[in-house]
Amino acid sequence: MMVTRLFGGRPWLADRETCDALRRKLCELSLEEPVSDENHTTRPTALGNELLLELVMVFIGLWDEWEIPWILEDHGLIDEIDADRIVALLETSNDPERLLRPIVLKAYRKYYNPSGLLN
Repeated sequence: MMVTRLFGGRPWLADRETCDALRRKLCELSLEEPVSDENHTTRPTALGNELLLELVMVFIGLWDEWEIPWILEDHGLIDEIDADRIVALLETSNDPERLLRPIVLKAYRKYYNPSGLLN
């Protein structure tokens, strides 16, 4: 799912319909569970927490663009200065996908291929 969303030719940041489909899939995979049907809120399961679902959700474009820099920083994939810079750029950007996707691609490679040997 991450590779298809992040490296595919379609938009990476999820629209409303895609968000709903991805959330259903995460529940089917037992990575998330409903908290309230009324608000359509979910939370990570124990397995979701163990598999760092928060970070996976960045890689599949499921977070609001304003949250992404802070999540990447929390996981040590960018530093605070970079997160602040990205947020400042988001304030003036008309295309958050164009701004964020290369940053998230770099973070994905850093997280899943830290040695760089698989490039």
